[in-house]
Amino acid sequence: MLDVKDPNAFRKEVLDSDEPTVALFWATWCPFCRKFKPEFDKLASAKPWRFASVYLDDESNPLWDDYAVDVVPTLALFRGGKLLVREDGILGYGLDRRMVDDFVQRISGELS
Repeated sequence: MLDVKDPNAFRKEVLDSDEPTVALFWATWCPFCRKFKPEFDKLASAKPWRFASVYLDDESNPLWDDYAVDVVPTLALFRGGKLLVREDGILGYGLDRRMVDDFVQRISGELS
């Protein structure tokens, strides 16, 4: 699991990677993110894919705008520097198990 804390690290670790990467956009101040993060960590340990936790704690982080992240947590799959699939959390709710399962099903074909 990669911990990505700034846009330069995101570019290097996610966008410039030869491997597809499942990214979690989240913020430590978000209660829904803190609740979801252990689920993401479990997913990362259960799948043979590459995972990154992308911290968006700073409201001025350009990744908010670069990827139109309106709600955290948000899951995204990147390959070859491009965003392929994403699952946005719901404002005031976050992500639930069904949403994560749907996301995993959608990206499984991209990662097999």
